[in-house]
Amino acid sequence: AWFTGLRVAEYRDADYRLGWYVIIGTIPICIVGWAFKDEIRSGVRNLWVIATALLVFSAVIALAERFGRQSRHVDELTWRDAVVVGVSQTLALVPGVSRSGATISAGLFLGLERELAARFGFLLAIPAVFASGLFSLPDAFHPVLEGMSATGPQLLVATVIAFVVGLATVAWLLRFLVRHSMYWFVGYRVLVGAGVLILLASGVVSAT
Repeated sequence: AWFTGLRVAEYRDADYRLGWYVIIGTIPICIVGWAFKDEIRSGVRNLWVIATALLVFSAVIALAERFGRQSRHVDELTWRDAVVVGVSQTLALVPGVSRSGATISAGLFLGLERELAARFGFLLAIPAVFASGLFSLPDAFHPVLEGMSATGPQLLVATVIAFVVGLATVAWLLRFLVRHSMYWFVGYRVLVGAGVLILLASGVVSAT
């Protein structure tokens, strides 16, 4: 519909505008991802940060589920909504913050109906996950680390598989959230976050 709308004005309907909103919503993650590319590539992870993000963002998701009006349809979507949801997607660069949780929560806070919030979140995830895969491609052809037996092409295949699996996982999660409330997701995140904090506090695992 979007490509047809570029040529024929009569096809510039809500789905056509949605295509533009996906492009607009993808810009923030591209800018932030590029600005912090070194930090992202370093892959620094701290379990205290992850556990805290799991718990804090659980509260955000619960508030979105509780107070989101869920009354706006696709024909009411605006470029401002695309910017807000797109900015929320950048939070997924923080370990422990869910991409789908962030985008759907933003959509619910904006009053979008659940199905639209989930659909828009999934559409935004496609270029973001694809760009992430492209960003990782140069690393696949760098000299392998000592002790690694994988070749560049093998790492390339692994990157492609990770992209497909990641996209399928996001698609499944968003379909689940269309039919169920996000409180299931909140409960899961709280259990995992609390469990990690307990393991850290007891010294069973280290933060890094």
